[in-house]
Amino acid sequence: MIKLIANGFGVLSTLCFIISFQIKSNKALFITQSLGNVFYGIQFYMLGATGGLFNMGLQILRNLLLIKIDDWTWLKWKIWAPLFCVPSLIYMIMTWDGPLGLLPFIAYAVGTLAYWTNNAKMFRLSELACVSPAWLLYDFLTGAYGGMLTEVVILASVVVSIVRFGWKGLDDPDFKK
Repeated sequence: MIKLIANGFGVLSTLCFIISFQIKSNKALFITQSLGNVFYGIQFYMLGATGGLFNMGLQILRNLLLIKIDDWTWLKWKIWAPLFCVPSLIYMIMTWDGPLGLLPFIAYAVGTLAYWTNNAKMFRLSELACVSPAWLLYDFLTGAYGGMLTEVVILASVVVSIVRFGWKGLDDPDFKK
């Protein structure tokens, strides 16, 4: 029963991520994905997947800070992205239980480095090439089937957004609002 409820939260996360990549505003994308990450984190908590839970918390914090990247100039400092990866790396090392622990770290680190660019193309490319595939494998191995659905939908949503806005259209300044 717990797995069923946990995966229900994964489905709620899926809905948030479907919406997020179709929004033409990085700030709104960060807010919508943060809500999705809350649901995703609840799912990991219920499944005992602590690596996923920890990294969801970091992603929420990262996304909420990135909402203010154009307002708070100190956030534009390029060192913030790698610094935000350090807690995930430390957590992975301290809780090492094998290669499974690498997946949340890789997904989080690549996503953080891409998201800190505030570039819609980089967000989508990182999701397609690394972030979603790493989470998809982690979800499969931890039984987070709602999360698997989320990642499949994210991959499809990213492709739809690229088709919808066009690759060059992702350079539109409206994405940075």
